[in-house]
Amino acid sequence: MLTSVLRLLMFSLLLIAFLPLVLLGTLVFMIRLKTRNRGISGTAYEPFLNRLLFHHADTRDDAAAVQLAPHLPALSPTVAWLLIGTMGLAVRLSGYQGSFLSYPGGRPSSMASAMVHRTAFFDEALASAVDPTAPQPAQQVVFLGAGWDTRAFGALRDRPVRVFEVDTPATQRAKTEALDRAGMDASHVTFVETDFGQTSWFDALLRRGFDPDLPTFILWEGVTYYLDEKTVQTTLRTVSGLAVGSRIAFDTWSLEYFSRFVGQYMRLMVKGFYGESFQFFLSTAAPARQQASEFIASQGLELVGYEPMGEERGKSVPYGGFTLAGRSV
Repeated sequence: MLTSVLRLLMFSLLLIAFLPLVLLGTLVFMIRLKTRNRGISGTAYEPFLNRLLFHHADTRDDAAAVQLAPHLPALSPTVAWLLIGTMGLAVRLSGYQGSFLSYPGGRPSSMASAMVHRTAFFDEALASAVDPTAPQPAQQVVFLGAGWDTRAFGALRDRPVRVFEVDTPATQRAKTEALDRAGMDASHVTFVETDFGQTSWFDALLRRGFDPDLPTFILWEGVTYYLDEKTVQTTLRTVSGLAVGSRIAFDTWSLEYFSRFVGQYMRLMVKGFYGESFQFFLSTAAPARQQASEFIASQGLELVGYEPMGEERGKSVPYGGFTLAGRSV
Protein backbone atom coordinates (compact mmCIF):
# COMPACT_ATOMS: atom_id res chain seq x y z
CA MET A 1 0.00 0.00 0.00
CA LEU A 2 2.78 2.41 0.91
CA THR A 3 4.50 1.75 -2.39
CA SER A 4 1.28 2.52 -4.27
CA VAL A 5 0.83 5.76 -2.36
CA LEU A 6 4.40 6.83 -3.03
CA ARG A 7 4.05 6.02 -6.72
CA LEU A 8 0.86 8.07 -6.92
CA LEU A 9 2.57 10.95 -5.11
CA MET A 10 5.56 10.87 -7.44
CA PHE A 11 3.28 10.63 -10.48
CA SER A 12 1.28 13.65 -9.27
CA LEU A 13 4.41 15.71 -8.65
CA LEU A 14 5.75 14.88 -12.10
CA LEU A 15 2.43 15.86 -13.69
CA ILE A 16 2.58 19.18 -11.89
CA ALA A 17 6.11 19.71 -13.16
CA PHE A 18 5.05 18.82 -16.72
CA LEU A 19 1.83 20.86 -16.56
CA PRO A 20 3.15 23.86 -18.55
CA LEU A 21 4.20 21.49 -21.34
CA VAL A 22 0.83 19.73 -21.32
CA LEU A 23 -1.03 23.06 -21.42
CA LEU A 24 1.13 24.22 -24.33
CA GLY A 25 0.44 20.97 -26.18
CA THR A 26 -3.29 21.32 -25.51
CA LEU A 27 -3.33 24.87 -26.84
CA VAL A 28 -1.52 23.95 -30.05
CA PHE A 29 -3.70 20.87 -30.46
CA MET A 30 -6.87 22.97 -30.16
CA ILE A 31 -5.58 25.47 -32.73
CA ARG A 32 -4.68 22.70 -35.17
CA LEU A 33 -8.02 21.00 -34.49
CA LYS A 34 -9.87 24.14 -35.56
CA THR A 35 -7.65 25.04 -38.51
CA ARG A 36 -6.45 21.72 -39.99
CA ASN A 37 -9.20 19.29 -39.09
CA ARG A 38 -11.93 20.65 -41.35
CA GLY A 39 -14.63 18.10 -42.12
CA ILE A 40 -13.12 15.57 -39.69
CA SER A 41 -14.66 14.58 -36.38
CA GLY A 42 -12.56 15.96 -33.54
CA THR A 43 -13.87 13.29 -31.20
CA ALA A 44 -11.86 10.70 -33.15
CA TYR A 45 -8.77 11.91 -31.28
CA GLU A 46 -10.03 11.01 -27.79
CA PRO A 47 -9.82 7.20 -28.00
CA PHE A 48 -6.71 7.50 -30.15
CA LEU A 49 -4.85 9.67 -27.64
CA ASN A 50 -5.88 7.36 -24.81
CA ARG A 51 -4.45 4.37 -26.67
CA LEU A 52 -1.25 6.27 -27.21
CA LEU A 53 -1.12 6.81 -23.47
CA PHE A 54 -1.74 3.11 -22.76
CA HIS A 55 1.16 2.30 -25.07
CA HIS A 56 3.51 4.75 -23.34
CA ALA A 57 2.40 3.36 -19.97
CA ASP A 58 3.26 -0.17 -21.17
CA THR A 59 -0.24 -1.49 -20.45
CA ARG A 60 -1.43 -2.00 -24.04
CA ASP A 61 0.82 -2.20 -27.08
CA ASP A 62 -0.15 -0.02 -30.03
CA ALA A 63 2.98 0.59 -32.04
CA ALA A 64 0.86 1.46 -35.09
CA ALA A 65 -0.77 4.36 -33.24
CA VAL A 66 2.63 5.70 -32.22
CA GLN A 67 3.78 5.53 -35.84
CA LEU A 68 0.63 7.18 -37.19
CA ALA A 69 0.17 9.94 -34.57
CA PRO A 70 2.71 12.53 -35.78
CA HIS A 71 1.10 12.56 -39.23
CA LEU A 72 -2.53 13.21 -38.28
CA PRO A 73 -3.97 16.68 -39.06
CA ALA A 74 -4.26 18.01 -35.50
CA LEU A 75 -1.06 16.38 -34.25
CA SER A 76 2.66 16.57 -34.95
CA PRO A 77 5.68 14.89 -33.32
CA THR A 78 5.94 17.82 -30.88
CA VAL A 79 2.23 18.07 -30.07
CA ALA A 80 1.92 14.31 -29.55
CA TRP A 81 4.85 14.35 -27.14
CA LEU A 82 3.57 17.40 -25.22
CA LEU A 83 0.09 15.90 -24.83
CA ILE A 84 0.87 12.22 -24.27
CA GLY A 85 4.63 11.72 -24.13
CA THR A 86 4.95 13.82 -20.99
CA MET A 87 2.30 11.82 -19.16
CA GLY A 88 3.83 8.58 -20.40
CA LEU A 89 7.19 9.73 -19.06
CA ALA A 90 5.59 10.49 -15.69
CA VAL A 91 4.11 6.99 -15.64
CA ARG A 92 7.42 5.31 -16.45
CA LEU A 93 9.44 7.36 -13.96
CA SER A 94 6.97 6.83 -11.12
CA GLY A 95 5.85 3.29 -11.92
CA TYR A 96 2.27 4.39 -11.31
CA GLN A 97 -0.58 2.73 -13.19
CA GLY A 98 -3.90 3.95 -11.86
CA SER A 99 -7.38 2.86 -12.90
CA PHE A 100 -7.33 5.03 -16.01
CA LEU A 101 -4.22 3.18 -17.24
CA SER A 102 -4.64 -0.36 -15.90
CA TYR A 103 -5.69 -2.07 -19.12
CA PRO A 104 -7.89 -4.10 -19.35
CA GLY A 105 -9.14 -2.48 -16.16
CA GLY A 106 -11.62 -3.51 -13.50
CA ARG A 107 -15.36 -3.97 -13.68
CA PRO A 108 -17.54 -2.08 -13.18
CA SER A 109 -15.63 0.82 -14.64
CA SER A 110 -15.78 4.38 -13.38
CA MET A 111 -15.86 7.53 -15.49
CA ALA A 112 -12.09 7.75 -15.01
CA SER A 113 -11.52 4.23 -16.35
CA ALA A 114 -14.23 4.36 -19.03
CA MET A 115 -11.77 4.56 -21.93
CA VAL A 116 -9.80 1.58 -20.60
CA HIS A 117 -13.03 -0.42 -20.38
CA ARG A 118 -14.15 0.72 -23.83
CA THR A 119 -10.85 -0.20 -25.45
CA ALA A 120 -10.71 -3.60 -23.77
CA PHE A 121 -14.32 -4.46 -24.65
CA PHE A 122 -13.78 -3.84 -28.35
CA ASP A 123 -10.37 -5.50 -28.34
CA GLU A 124 -11.86 -8.64 -26.78
CA ALA A 125 -14.90 -8.67 -29.09
CA LEU A 126 -12.66 -8.38 -32.15
CA ALA A 127 -10.24 -11.06 -30.98
CA SER A 128 -13.10 -13.45 -30.27
CA ALA A 129 -14.71 -12.78 -33.65
CA VAL A 130 -11.60 -13.59 -35.71
CA ASP A 131 -10.49 -16.52 -33.54
CA PRO A 132 -10.08 -19.41 -36.01
CA THR A 133 -11.26 -21.87 -33.36
CA ALA A 134 -14.61 -20.07 -32.97
CA PRO A 135 -17.72 -21.88 -34.32
CA GLN A 136 -18.21 -19.27 -37.09
CA PRO A 137 -15.13 -17.06 -37.27
CA ALA A 138 -15.54 -13.78 -39.08
CA GLN A 139 -14.21 -13.72 -42.62
CA GLN A 140 -14.72 -9.98 -42.94
CA VAL A 141 -14.12 -7.17 -40.42
CA VAL A 142 -15.69 -3.75 -40.86
CA PHE A 143 -14.62 -0.72 -38.82
CA LEU A 144 -17.73 1.42 -39.10
CA GLY A 145 -16.78 5.02 -38.37
CA ALA A 146 -13.15 3.94 -38.11
CA GLY A 147 -11.58 7.32 -37.41
CA TRP A 148 -7.96 6.86 -36.34
CA ASP A 149 -8.42 3.24 -35.20
CA THR A 150 -5.21 1.24 -35.73
CA ARG A 151 -6.40 -2.27 -34.88
CA ALA A 152 -6.28 -3.17 -38.58
CA PHE A 153 -2.54 -2.51 -38.50
CA GLY A 154 -1.85 -4.64 -35.45
CA ALA A 155 -3.29 -8.06 -34.71
CA LEU A 156 -5.45 -8.15 -37.86
CA ARG A 157 -2.52 -7.84 -40.23
CA ASP A 158 -1.74 -11.57 -40.03
CA ARG A 159 -5.36 -12.77 -39.94
CA PRO A 160 -6.99 -14.37 -43.02
CA VAL A 161 -9.85 -11.84 -43.04
CA ARG A 162 -10.89 -9.04 -45.37
CA VAL A 163 -10.72 -5.66 -43.65
CA PHE A 164 -12.84 -2.61 -44.47
CA GLU A 165 -12.66 0.82 -42.86
CA VAL A 166 -15.70 3.05 -43.35
CA ASP A 167 -15.78 6.79 -42.63
CA THR A 168 -16.45 10.18 -44.18
CA PRO A 169 -14.49 11.22 -47.29
CA ALA A 170 -12.55 13.90 -45.36
CA THR A 171 -11.51 11.44 -42.63
CA GLN A 172 -10.53 8.73 -45.09
CA ARG A 173 -8.39 11.09 -47.14
CA ALA A 174 -6.65 12.40 -44.04
CA LYS A 175 -6.00 8.89 -42.74
CA THR A 176 -4.67 7.42 -45.98
CA GLU A 177 -2.40 10.44 -46.43
CA ALA A 178 -1.15 10.05 -42.85
CA LEU A 179 -0.53 6.33 -43.41
CA ASP A 180 1.47 7.14 -46.54
CA ARG A 181 3.57 9.75 -44.73
CA ALA A 182 4.16 7.31 -41.87
CA GLY A 183 5.31 4.62 -44.32
CA MET A 184 2.65 2.18 -43.09
CA ASP A 185 1.47 -0.59 -45.40
CA ALA A 186 -2.32 -0.38 -45.78
CA SER A 187 -2.67 -2.67 -48.77
CA HIS A 188 -4.72 -5.18 -46.75
CA VAL A 189 -7.37 -2.56 -45.90
CA THR A 190 -10.18 -1.37 -48.16
CA PHE A 191 -11.09 2.22 -47.35
CA VAL A 192 -14.74 3.06 -47.97
CA GLU A 193 -16.09 6.61 -48.04
CA THR A 194 -19.63 7.35 -46.85
CA ASP A 195 -21.69 9.64 -44.65
CA PHE A 196 -24.19 8.10 -42.22
CA GLY A 197 -26.58 11.00 -42.58
CA GLN A 198 -26.63 11.12 -46.38
CA THR A 199 -25.63 7.84 -48.01
CA SER A 200 -25.88 4.13 -47.21
CA TRP A 201 -22.70 2.73 -45.67
CA PHE A 202 -23.88 -0.73 -46.72
CA ASP A 203 -24.27 0.23 -50.39
CA ALA A 204 -20.84 1.87 -50.26
CA LEU A 205 -19.37 -1.36 -48.86
CA LEU A 206 -21.02 -3.47 -51.58
CA ARG A 207 -19.49 -1.27 -54.24
CA ARG A 208 -16.03 -1.97 -52.78
CA GLY A 209 -16.35 -5.75 -52.79
CA PHE A 210 -18.01 -6.52 -49.45
CA ASP A 211 -19.76 -9.92 -49.46
CA PRO A 212 -22.93 -9.98 -47.29
CA ASP A 213 -22.97 -13.79 -47.44
CA LEU A 214 -19.79 -14.12 -45.37
CA PRO A 215 -19.76 -14.03 -41.54
CA THR A 216 -18.80 -10.48 -40.65
CA PHE A 217 -17.71 -8.65 -37.53
CA ILE A 218 -18.53 -4.94 -37.34
CA LEU A 219 -16.77 -2.73 -34.82
CA TRP A 220 -18.85 0.41 -34.30
CA GLU A 221 -16.98 2.28 -31.61
CA GLY A 222 -17.84 5.75 -30.33
CA VAL A 223 -20.33 6.50 -33.10
CA THR A 224 -23.93 5.93 -32.01
CA TYR A 225 -23.92 8.95 -29.68
CA TYR A 226 -23.72 11.35 -32.62
CA LEU A 227 -26.43 9.73 -34.76
CA ASP A 228 -30.20 10.00 -34.63
CA GLU A 229 -32.21 7.00 -33.45
CA LYS A 230 -33.49 6.13 -36.92
CA THR A 231 -29.95 5.86 -38.30
CA VAL A 232 -28.86 3.62 -35.41
CA GLN A 233 -31.87 1.36 -35.93
CA THR A 234 -31.32 1.19 -39.69
CA THR A 235 -27.71 0.17 -39.15
CA LEU A 236 -28.62 -2.63 -36.74
CA ARG A 237 -31.40 -3.90 -39.00
CA THR A 238 -28.94 -4.01 -41.87
CA VAL A 239 -26.63 -6.17 -39.74
CA SER A 240 -29.57 -8.50 -38.97
CA GLY A 241 -29.70 -9.27 -42.70
CA LEU A 242 -26.05 -10.33 -42.96
CA ALA A 243 -24.78 -13.91 -42.92
CA VAL A 244 -25.47 -16.11 -39.91
CA GLY A 245 -22.71 -15.65 -37.35
CA SER A 246 -22.26 -11.96 -38.10
CA ARG A 247 -21.88 -9.66 -35.10
CA ILE A 248 -21.70 -5.97 -34.28
CA ALA A 249 -20.11 -4.38 -31.21
CA PHE A 250 -21.06 -0.85 -30.23
CA ASP A 251 -21.35 1.52 -27.28
CA THR A 252 -24.12 3.83 -26.10
CA TRP A 253 -24.72 6.55 -23.53
CA SER A 254 -27.44 6.28 -20.87
CA LEU A 255 -30.73 8.10 -21.38
CA GLU A 256 -31.22 8.47 -17.63
CA TYR A 257 -27.67 9.56 -16.79
CA PHE A 258 -27.46 12.19 -19.51
CA SER A 259 -30.77 13.67 -18.44
CA ARG A 260 -29.16 14.61 -15.12
CA PHE A 261 -26.97 17.62 -14.35
CA VAL A 262 -23.61 15.88 -14.80
CA GLY A 263 -24.68 14.34 -18.08
CA GLN A 264 -26.05 17.65 -19.34
CA TYR A 265 -22.74 19.30 -18.45
CA MET A 266 -20.82 16.66 -20.43
CA ARG A 267 -23.05 17.22 -23.43
CA LEU A 268 -22.34 20.97 -23.31
CA MET A 269 -18.59 20.36 -22.99
CA VAL A 270 -18.49 18.09 -26.05
CA LYS A 271 -20.64 20.51 -28.03
CA GLY A 272 -18.46 23.46 -27.04
CA PHE A 273 -15.08 21.80 -27.63
CA TYR A 274 -15.79 19.68 -30.70
CA GLY A 275 -18.96 21.22 -32.08
CA GLU A 276 -20.69 17.82 -32.02
CA SER A 277 -23.93 16.92 -30.27
CA PHE A 278 -25.03 13.74 -28.53
CA GLN A 279 -28.28 12.53 -30.13
CA PHE A 280 -28.85 8.85 -29.40
CA PHE A 281 -29.22 7.38 -25.92
CA LEU A 282 -30.25 3.96 -24.62
CA SER A 283 -31.99 3.43 -21.31
CA THR A 284 -29.91 1.88 -18.52
CA ALA A 285 -32.77 1.72 -16.02
CA ALA A 286 -32.45 -1.47 -13.96
CA PRO A 287 -31.86 -4.02 -15.23
CA ALA A 288 -29.67 -2.34 -17.86
CA ARG A 289 -28.85 -5.59 -19.62
CA GLN A 290 -32.55 -6.24 -20.17
CA GLN A 291 -32.96 -2.79 -21.71
CA ALA A 292 -30.15 -3.56 -24.15
CA SER A 293 -31.53 -7.03 -24.91
CA GLU A 294 -35.01 -5.71 -25.72
CA PHE A 295 -33.63 -2.94 -27.93
CA ILE A 296 -31.43 -5.39 -29.83
CA ALA A 297 -34.28 -7.88 -30.24
CA SER A 298 -36.47 -5.13 -31.72
CA GLN A 299 -33.83 -4.72 -34.44
CA GLY A 300 -33.81 -8.41 -35.33
CA LEU A 301 -30.62 -9.31 -33.46
CA GLU A 302 -29.70 -11.36 -30.40
CA LEU A 303 -27.77 -10.00 -27.44
CA VAL A 304 -24.44 -11.83 -27.24
CA GLY A 305 -22.74 -9.73 -24.58
CA TYR A 306 -23.34 -6.60 -22.53
CA GLU A 307 -21.20 -4.67 -20.04
CA PRO A 308 -22.44 -1.54 -18.25
CA MET A 309 -20.28 1.50 -17.74
CA GLY A 310 -20.59 2.33 -14.08
CA GLU A 311 -22.41 0.62 -11.26
CA GLU A 312 -26.03 -0.45 -11.22
CA ARG A 313 -27.25 -0.26 -7.62
CA GLY A 314 -29.72 1.78 -5.63
CA LYS A 315 -30.43 5.05 -7.40
CA SER A 316 -27.23 4.78 -9.41
CA VAL A 317 -27.59 3.93 -13.08
CA PRO A 318 -24.77 3.05 -15.48
CA TYR A 319 -23.77 6.05 -17.57
CA GLY A 320 -23.60 3.87 -20.66
CA GLY A 321 -23.02 0.39 -21.92
CA PHE A 322 -21.12 -1.81 -24.35
CA THR A 323 -23.16 -4.17 -26.48
CA LEU A 324 -22.26 -7.16 -28.63
CA ALA A 325 -25.13 -8.32 -30.82
CA GLY A 326 -25.34 -10.94 -33.52
CA ARG A 327 -27.39 -12.93 -35.94
CA SER A 328 -27.66 -16.54 -34.81
CA VAL A 329 -30.35 -17.84 -37.22
